[in-house]
Amino acid sequence: MQIGKINVSYSNDKHPSGVRQTSIDCYNQIKAEGLLSKTRLEIYKELLNESCVTAKELEVKMNYTYAHQRLSEMRELGVIYEKGSRVCRITGRQSIVWDLTDSLPKDVSNKPSRKQQRTNQALEALRDLYKNKESREKWLEVADLIKKI
Repeated sequence: MQIGKINVSYSNDKHPSGVRQTSIDCYNQIKAEGLLSKTRLEIYKELLNESCVTAKELEVKMNYTYAHQRLSEMRELGVIYEKGSRVCRITGRQSIVWDLTDSLPKDVSNKPSRKQQRTNQALEALRDLYKNKESREKWLEVADLIKKI
């Protein structure tokens, strides 16, 4: 880890800030290799600094409304997990508490989003329509696919 211009390494399990060294190493590798999107990396960094937070606490701290969606995605990637539950400091309700796993993302392949899948489907239908010079019904079908995007 680098502090200012000085490289510092820790042989024990915890960094002086209380963060596990493995978590710091994992964060540095994820950041250096671009293994998470910008927003996911920001959430990861917040969890690194303050582990065991609820989605709502994270949303308020980051001023980002959709953190709960990113948390679910990050769980699927294997970089965070549900550590347990406790009463949320924001909502006062029992909520899931999230923490880091010290693992790199399992699947970093860029799976197309639902919108990208619809776009690809519409483009493929347009290509097919252009090739085969299909009927009016096919044109209407393609127009419907485009509307869904």
